[in-house]
Amino acid sequence: MATYGTILIPVPLEQASPVLREACAVGYAHPAGAGFCLVHPDRSVDDNDVFALAGPISAQLGVPVLAAFQYDGDRLELEVWRDGVRAHRYDSWPKRDDRDAPDVPLGADPAAFLDFAAGPVDGHRLASALADTPIDEEDKDVDGDPGYVWAQALHWDVLYALGHPEQVIQHSQWDYFHLRHRPRAFATVLDSTELIALGTAERLF
Repeated sequence: MATYGTILIPVPLEQASPVLREACAVGYAHPAGAGFCLVHPDRSVDDNDVFALAGPISAQLGVPVLAAFQYDGDRLELEVWRDGVRAHRYDSWPKRDDRDAPDVPLGADPAAFLDFAAGPVDGHRLASALADTPIDEEDKDVDGDPGYVWAQALHWDVLYALGHPEQVIQHSQWDYFHLRHRPRAFATVLDSTELIALGTAERLF
């Protein structure tokens, strides 16, 4: 499954874009529903991955930001940054890198993510997702193993529980490496929503 990294910011793109153009060396950004925008940085560039950028962006905009990195369908990492400081970290599978780590998610605190609600919050779905306990049958392992089959389904449920529309959730799972090959095609998918290039990212036209 595809790896992706995105930053969700509770600020309209037109307000955030001057800061994003300064902070992000290479990437794309676009609106993500009412009052939000998404950033897709090129993580192959030094100090330009989602976790490196989240602090400076939060400090310059004066709002919390949510950095998400999903690795190959196996692991979801979420970091909340406020005023340039990491305020919360979630890891759906800490044991992947550390055999001595607990084999349960770390940072599964629903309250840590409420600043990113776009509508009414489904508290039960949010808590279940963060605990790696899928509600929907199609997200459960067919062999009966606990947890989500795919980490992007967990990410989907977190954002859905926070009231984000399905189209925004889908866009939150795009990566810079998806967009860079066909930015014009992705701009078309966004319809009238603006997709802007940041830093030295290839221009759309």
